Amino acid sequence: VDEERVGTEYESEWEKSGEYGRRAMQCGENLTKLLYYFGISSPLDVVWSHATNSKIKLERALAPGSRVMILEADVSWGSCGNLRETSIMAHPPHRKSDIAFTDFCRRVCKHNRDVEPSRRVGVKFDFKDGRCVEPCLTILRELAGTEETVGWPVFLNADVWMGPGGNPPKILPSDFFAACFDIYPAGTLSPGWTCWLQFDGPSEAASRLLDPMLLEGYNLQHVEDALRTLPRGVGHVTFPVHCTMARVGSEA
Repeated sequence: VDEERVGTEYESEWEKSGEYGRRAMQCGENLTKLLYYFGISSPLDVVWSHATNSKIKLERALAPGSRVMILEADVSWGSCGNLRETSIMAHPPHRKSDIAFTDFCRRVCKHNRDVEPSRRVGVKFDFKDGRCVEPCLTILRELAGTEETVGWPVFLNADVWMGPGGNPPKILPSDFFAACFDIYPAGTLSPGWTCWLQFDGPSEAASRLLDPMLLEGYNLQHVEDALRTLPRGVGHVTFPVHCTMARVGSEA
């Protein structure tokens, strides 16, 4: 990122120290390493399991014969069994799950230890609540032990910028980046934009979905906001976008 594009109002004392930059460079899986891990030649060959937020979906994705390479899972704040006010695998508005973040990670660790390399998986964690970020990153750090990583690709996602039709983000970019770099710098940053399809009422929903030209897409301001707040020296970053809005947002 061009340093002149980074506003000084986003620089903390810790960022200015140099420790921030060192850890930022650590952040992220090199693309070549990622492709090697899965034995593929292109990111387009990655097979995903989306919304892997329950035990049954997790086990299905890890089962023999599954072609899944990366699990996409949502992390929310809620309850799981006797646990209250904890990090769980669920997508809002759901606040209950049958699997907590800790158990999810332990299951993935066990799977990757027990299977042949061709069946190993990585995970993209989509953080939906700011209260989950630091505790979950700490769990990943503890699972890594004396190593730098947990041994499998980890993508750290949160919607930290306001995008097309989206609400103000619940997680601030500065807080998210600092936590990732400080606690689990081996994860690949995957910050995104809040967005949704804007309808004036139910009667418009079907027609707008059938006519993508009526949708609000990404624009240059969304890109500028991202570049302006990304830390200096950050390593590999992926940007998740809504495919429909990316298609109609020709400006960006």
